[in-house]
Amino acid sequence: MFLTILTYSIQAIAILLIIFASVRKNKKNIGRGSLSLLLSLLGLAASYKLGKYTFGDQLFSFLGLPAWSNRVDNTGFHYSLLLSSIFFIPSIIIGYKNPKDFGALMGKWISGIYLFVIIISLLLFMISNFLK
Repeated sequence: MFLTILTYSIQAIAILLIIFASVRKNKKNIGRGSLSLLLSLLGLAASYKLGKYTFGDQLFSFLGLPAWSNRVDNTGFHYSLLLSSIFFIPSIIIGYKNPKDFGALMGKWISGIYLFVIIISLLLFMISNFLK
C-alpha cells in the first residue's frame, strides 16, 4: 500500500514539475489547446488506483455499472481504462489542432503514451482470453 502511494505521488510530482517548468520557460497563451492538458490529467485520475479507491470505479458504481468484466471477484478487463480513454482521445485531437497554446503539446504526449498502453493492455487481454 505504501509503495503504491509512493509511486503515484512520485508520478504526480514529476508531472507537476514538468508543468511548472514549462510555465516558466514558455510564455504561451492559455487557450483551447490548454484543454488538452486538463483532459489528459482527468484521464489519469480516472485510471489511477490509490489503495482501494479508483475514481473510475467510483463513477461506475455511482451509475450502477460494473467496473470489471468479471463482477464476481473483480477480475478480467478493467473498464476504468476505457473511461480514461474517453478523456485521452479528445485530448490528443485538441492538442493537434491547437499546438501553440499552453499545455497542448504536453497533454497530447501524455494522452498518446497512456492511450498506447491502454491499447496494448486491451490486445493482451484479448489474446489471453483467446488462448484459454
